[in-house]
Amino acid sequence: YACGWHVDDTGFWPTVASDPGVNAWIALDDMPWPWSSSSSSSSSGNNKNKHNARNNVVNPSETKHPSSSDSSPSRDTPPSPVATFTLSLGSHRAPWRHEAYRVTGSTHTVPPEGYASASDLIRRRSGSGTCNIQTSAPDLYDKLEENKVMYDLKRGDVIFHDRWVFHRTVTVGEYETMLSSPSSSSRDGDTADRERQDAASSNEGKSPASSGGNKNIFRRYSVRYAPGSAVVPPGYGVEPSVLHDEDNANRTLDDIVERSGRPWYPKVWPRVVKKKTPLPSPGKPTVGESEVEEEEIEGLGKLVHDDMPRAEELQKKRKKEIQRLVLMRGGH
Repeated sequence: YACGWHVDDTGFWPTVASDPGVNAWIALDDMPWPWSSSSSSSSSGNNKNKHNARNNVVNPSETKHPSSSDSSPSRDTPPSPVATFTLSLGSHRAPWRHEAYRVTGSTHTVPPEGYASASDLIRRRSGSGTCNIQTSAPDLYDKLEENKVMYDLKRGDVIFHDRWVFHRTVTVGEYETMLSSPSSSSRDGDTADRERQDAASSNEGKSPASSGGNKNIFRRYSVRYAPGSAVVPPGYGVEPSVLHDEDNANRTLDDIVERSGRPWYPKVWPRVVKKKTPLPSPGKPTVGESEVEEEEIEGLGKLVHDDMPRAEELQKKRKKEIQRLVLMRGGH
């Protein structure tokens, strides 16, 4: 699903807005994949929204930033499969960021007490939806586009970014439109062209299916890192740990793990948590003289098989309820 400029709301990042966090966006396929027509598309001199893709596509290993002077892509670009990922650099510090939070209904706009129900969420949530800033606030969309950086990713590449940096997915159609614009005469541009042509040649006839995906899906995975002191929002929501036990709402991540005995939020820094399990000492009257260390992450098995299925069923029901109310309201 291609989502416009946004920051992750509580559906994806279940801690209150005052808590910091870092997102790791992991490519499980090469993105963009060379099967696209990007290496052989003809130029179009009539496109008013031209892009020089070499000026705003970078390799994650490079330190230089592309030019931000290019015009934004056509707002009439139809939806299509996701090709890659882009960030709007500095948007987490921009003076207009709070207005962008408002029009996308980000976590910053959630009332301190949370929402009482799905209908309360629909009625009181600000903005026109997480992914719709392009139509709800075109001026802010243009500001976000001005500082965007798009990434050519190889499978296994990871982008780390602040929780509040605006980001969006890029469709295959948009990416190909960018690459079909007139070629730059720069040496770097020629090198980039040759690299893409070589990649396309070596992967001719292939698609992401060769790495486990298919032509229409580029696989990616997100890991969100937050401090153990971060607080899960109160009120109505879709967070699995709260659906499992509503008393987990408005508690810190560490507190939820401690009281539930389940690694809903496994600790990974500065080291993986280990717990000591006492073992009986053969031939001795006492228990616990020898101990074995067990990584907290091993408890994920019980969590996944015992607790998550029920929480996920409740989550599906709530999402359907929200979607139904949104459609009744005529929104997105």
